[in-house]
Amino acid sequence: MDEKLPRVGDVITATVTKTLPFGVLVEHADAAGLVRGAQSAPGARLSLRVTEVDRVLRRFAAEVA
Repeated sequence: MDEKLPRVGDVITATVTKTLPFGVLVEHADAAGLVRGAQSAPGARLSLRVTEVDRVLRRFAAEVA
């Protein structure tokens, strides 16, 4: 199942699940992600570049690509 998780440097498309004051939470391949500084409505799809991955907790950090 780990092969579905993105790797650092991958460009992915993720769905926004929640908007926060400091960024957005997204979901991709059953993993949660955080995009700091981004703003978008829930349900929107964003093209992102993965900057960090935590395989144990199945989460990642990304920036807008």
